[in-house]
Amino acid sequence: MTLLFLYVISPLTWSYELVVIKAIANEKHSFVTRNQSKNNKTFVGQKVTFTSDNVTLIARASDVTAEFVKWEIVNDFTDVPFRRGEVVTMYDTTEYLWTLTPEKIKLKYLKKLYKPRRSIEFTTAFSKGISESVTQTIPQSVNRGGMQFEATFRKEFNTNYSLAYGFRYSKDIVNLPSASVINTRFIGLVEGRYYFDPMEDFHDAQVGLGLAFGFGQSRSETSGQVSFGNAVLIPATKLSLMFPINKNWDFELISAFESLRLDESNANNADQTTNLVHSKAGIMLRKHLN
Repeated sequence: MTLLFLYVISPLTWSYELVVIKAIANEKHSFVTRNQSKNNKTFVGQKVTFTSDNVTLIARASDVTAEFVKWEIVNDFTDVPFRRGEVVTMYDTTEYLWTLTPEKIKLKYLKKLYKPRRSIEFTTAFSKGISESVTQTIPQSVNRGGMQFEATFRKEFNTNYSLAYGFRYSKDIVNLPSASVINTRFIGLVEGRYYFDPMEDFHDAQVGLGLAFGFGQSRSETSGQVSFGNAVLIPATKLSLMFPINKNWDFELISAFESLRLDESNANNADQTTNLVHSKAGIMLRKHLN
């Protein structure tokens, strides 16, 4: 039984072909694709199955040239459900449809044909402190907020995974009951990202998840006293929603929770460690380089 099943499936698996809808007739009952058949084996009257996301239909070749094929839908009551320029799956069989998963195979092949891109990114975000503790001080009410500016380089590995690295400049204002502190940080970042498949019904947007780590310098100033030290980002978790603007630009909405450790000392060599957690929200603009 298994051998019989494989015998039936094997020729069908190799009959898949990705084609682009080149034109659609005004009456919405026929469409044109490029003739990609090897040795021009497509012939007038041939029936094939076309599949898009949620649509499967049978069409008959009504006009065949060396470059193009005109297809007419077999069902007289169905209009062409495709769009010009859309990539659809074509296979030369109208039987055993229960064995076929053309859209999954289409996505698989599109991912294989995908060329990873390199990009530069610019991000602006507002941050808000959630919790904070400082060594050698009495716990007190703290109100921390600020802004972040990032410049990163992003490298894709495929349609889902990418790696970004770059720099961040942050400036926080910390309001205490008795004073205000200005804290600035300059941190080098590395971030791994995962993007889910595009949502075709929502502008091809992609939901993204990120995990970032960083290390750099911190500076705090209050009432003429200045402290310097190290800043460690351990770690940042990010949720984003990316919208492609065109083939060269993306726009991304981001939100994140971050944990930081600031180890600083002043001119009197008094050490102080600050552990803080904050949330942030911002926007990112991405320019693809290839």
